Amino acid sequence: MRKGYCKIKMTSNTMNNVSIIIPAYNEEQGIKKTIEELLEYEPLYGAEIIVIDDGSTDSTHCILDCFEKRITIIQHKVNRGYGSAIASGVKKCSREIVAWYDADGQHRPCDLVNVIQKLQENNLDYCIGVRGADSYVEKNRVLGKLVLKYVVKWASNGVDTDFNSGLRAFRREVLEQYIKLLPERFGASTVTTLLMQEGNWSGDEVGIKVQKRTGKSSVKQIKDGMRTIILIGNVVMLFHPMRFFGPLGIFFVLLGCVYGVCEALTKGMGIPTLAAIVIIFGLQIFFWGITIAQISKMRKENLANVRL
Repeated sequence: MRKGYCKIKMTSNTMNNVSIIIPAYNEEQGIKKTIEELLEYEPLYGAEIIVIDDGSTDSTHCILDCFEKRITIIQHKVNRGYGSAIASGVKKCSREIVAWYDADGQHRPCDLVNVIQKLQENNLDYCIGVRGADSYVEKNRVLGKLVLKYVVKWASNGVDTDFNSGLRAFRREVLEQYIKLLPERFGASTVTTLLMQEGNWSGDEVGIKVQKRTGKSSVKQIKDGMRTIILIGNVVMLFHPMRFFGPLGIFFVLLGCVYGVCEALTKGMGIPTLAAIVIIFGLQIFFWGITIAQISKMRKENLANVRL
């Protein structure tokens, strides 16, 4: 075992049924080392490695050409985003298990093996690599991730997990069902975390250590953070619209009732028109939620039959 690599539990499971998808955009500083580590790491022998060059403008593609006989390379002529790169990789892969891996040197091959083996040994639908306390953290991203963490906890009904980890593995037949729901750019990791939980798929977590990335991140903190929050809202509306519309409708109904009763008791002129409008508005929101919930149910039933 190479120096600096964590210990892994060796099992009879092989990597012949595993596809590793690596999205890469302007990763000339780290992509060569990343691929070499995966190819040289014995427990990963037999795995299919698919790298998606997502419209890189640096020398990423030239570096990938050096490995063309040992890996599969997908070329996007323009930058389409992380989610689109993942979708292209899933469409190309030919194995039963699909794993995501970053191109910037943050992940370790041994952690990837542990995630895959956890999925195999327990016959899971998905497994997520959860970053430990000893992982490297970008200080300028702490606040944004904290806000997103609480938004995701609300969206997932209090489930606390590493929603944004880029190291994860899925059964291909499970992941394929949701490819059309993945955002084209930032947020694919977050959205799949919610999709797996909301879809009641069997999953687990494995502790991993994330290292300092090589090169500059292409993530735009405020812009991509807002996109992720909007995407989370879209997923909640797809699976549990009443989680939003129900409490909101009840709030306006109660607000209108309290206001109307207070006005009637203090002024003795009955319930004012504004109170009635607020109550009706709350009822409309509530029943909109019921209608959308019925549409959501039909969409989920259709989604169960989707394949690429």
